[in-house]
Amino acid sequence: MVKANKSVNPKLLAVDPSLQSSGWVLFAIEDEAPLSWGVVADNNSKLPLAKRLLTIQERINDIFIDYCLGAKDILVCEGPAPITLNPSSATKVEHVRGIFETLARQHKLTVPGRLNPRTVQIELLGLKGRQLERKEVKQTARNLAQHLYGSKLTELLAGKDDKKLRQDVIDALLIGTLAVAKINLCQRMKISLFDAFNEGERAFKAGSRRGISWRSYVK
Repeated sequence: MVKANKSVNPKLLAVDPSLQSSGWVLFAIEDEAPLSWGVVADNNSKLPLAKRLLTIQERINDIFIDYCLGAKDILVCEGPAPITLNPSSATKVEHVRGIFETLARQHKLTVPGRLNPRTVQIELLGLKGRQLERKEVKQTARNLAQHLYGSKLTELLAGKDDKKLRQDVIDALLIGTLAVAKINLCQRMKISLFDAFNEGERAFKAGSRRGISWRSYVK
């Protein structure tokens, strides 16, 4: 875990949930800058699922405490994939996703909804049409992260042995990029966050008809 300086400014915690390794990135909402990143890892597959989830819950709760996250802050997780190839695995990930969201609500964060991974691919990566191979999607995501946050990524890696961010952190970084753009646009247009992240993003469709959309606001 890489810690940021505690701040009174609103922050977003963006999460790519997983049973083995959940990547997360903390953003400053106002300037859309990534502040810190980390991974909630649990590779002890020999333990019963209930015990693994308890360990994960304790580690997630530490994030909210360490960064003093509360009522002014927001949490957004990546949602489940549109097509589930492994229902058992998807159920386990949903447990972890639910832990993040439940603890966030307990700490008084706003949890407006989730971002579909396909939405991130289409709206942020520009991957329309047929679904690409997973390896190609990952490389495209890494290239975009480098393009958007090149020097900032170097800062985030300062003092770490890792030469580059893990893929689960890259995924969380792009989830956060899209989420903070929507959040800031909501504030400008006085749209409910819950409308923006749910109900087919009706508010943003209406915004596009008025010549305003989150795309023009992503830096």
